[in-house]
Amino acid sequence: MRGKKLRGLALLAAALLETSVSLPVYSQELKNEIAKDVPVKTEQVDNPEAISEDDWEDEGWSDDNLENEGWDDDSWSDDNWDNEDWGEQDNNATAYTFSGFVELAAGNRVANDTTIASSSTLRDARVQLRGDYTLAASKLSFRGDAWYDGVKHQREFQIRELAWQGNLAALGQWGNAFDLKVGQQVLTWGTGDYVFLNDLFPKDYQSFFSGRDDEYLKAPSASIKLSGYWEALNIDVVVTPDFEPDIGITGEVFSFFSPEVNGNVAPAYSVTHANTPSGSEVALRAHRTFSSSFGSVEAALYGYRGYTKQPTAVDELGAPRYSRLNAIGASVVMPLGKGIANAEYAYYRSVEDSEGTLPSVSNSQSRFLLGYSQEVMVNVTGGVQWYTEAIQHHDALLTHSAYPEFEQEAYRHWVTTRLTWQAWRQTLTLNSFLFYSPTDNDGYLKASASYSPTDKWQVRGGVNLFSGDEPHTFFAQFEDASNVYFAFRYFY
Repeated sequence: MRGKKLRGLALLAAALLETSVSLPVYSQELKNEIAKDVPVKTEQVDNPEAISEDDWEDEGWSDDNLENEGWDDDSWSDDNWDNEDWGEQDNNATAYTFSGFVELAAGNRVANDTTIASSSTLRDARVQLRGDYTLAASKLSFRGDAWYDGVKHQREFQIRELAWQGNLAALGQWGNAFDLKVGQQVLTWGTGDYVFLNDLFPKDYQSFFSGRDDEYLKAPSASIKLSGYWEALNIDVVVTPDFEPDIGITGEVFSFFSPEVNGNVAPAYSVTHANTPSGSEVALRAHRTFSSSFGSVEAALYGYRGYTKQPTAVDELGAPRYSRLNAIGASVVMPLGKGIANAEYAYYRSVEDSEGTLPSVSNSQSRFLLGYSQEVMVNVTGGVQWYTEAIQHHDALLTHSAYPEFEQEAYRHWVTTRLTWQAWRQTLTLNSFLFYSPTDNDGYLKASASYSPTDKWQVRGGVNLFSGDEPHTFFAQFEDASNVYFAFRYFY
């Protein structure tokens, strides 16, 4: 019955959207192409609070992406710096700025989870401080959070950004073509909306599922980012000296499916130090914007060398660990009709199990994404995506698996739809995002509303609803994690 309701919801959303999700903020050339054919409108920004100075320019989940209540404060992109003229400074500008907010947030399950005693999914009392200091030809940035987590009953601290960023012109004429950012920072790239292929920077899914602001989906890492800009090509190289994994579902707040017990468990496990890599990660993006008969097209190539972001492998004792992973991919974004179309591909090579014969290590995968977004009417933006995961050597996986009945299908598909409406002079934003898998017959609805009549305060609330027919599928395992939440934020 739940599956039928979910399918009905998916069909209704698709009918309402026709072919529509909001993508991230793209280059000015693309926005100009769209503006030629679309009535004057307010630019849709997909992520409320900036995750960093980095706008999610190419991101959708947005990154792509990941809306001020949707994953978009499109401040998820660091490409704001691309056009920054470090040589000219406003003498009247303040060298430093401070800002931040305080927030109270609470969330509760809408169903009982027998493996977790508490019905609370979110109890935060949070303070964030932001500070920027502008130097002669560079900038120092700080973003820090301190909060009390009432669900885990502990104090938490996180430095989201503590970095220096500037142009390398001081090293000589050749340095004019390079920007460098060093320190703790939030990174993102790719074209997916809430779906990541070539973006292998850390995410925080506990925050995402509990209803924290979308800026917290992206987790920080201590990295070095070098960007080079030339007429023919732009290149970004990111080196993370110490591996930074995702913050996943570990049983502390939400339970997860275990094939050993054929049901959900909540052991609140952690990966041991011995099973956590001490090596580095390297990510590369080469991208360019060029003209075509369709208009301005943004194309990119990606590479990654590191480890799986989730502990999907196990050691000899069955304890979770991270395995080696290499990845390559490509993406393209272009105007199409009155909207923007995007396509992305990624190949994940399982270094430790290239033939798929080791049940303790995840198989290699190919991932595909097609997306389209446009303004449906004034102040209403919609979009749709089709995402596919193709497991390599699937027959070998089933042959060697201890639990073949619970293994993922050779091809798993997701359809996503997003609908965003802004009203009351854009002080009210309603956002609805639906994941639906026709292969797993499960789904996830993330809906929210935010109201901010002044620049001093904001209230927001929403729901995270999971459903599915089989308890072992990706979204269905979180059915008892379905929750509602509410938050009040005051800016200073």
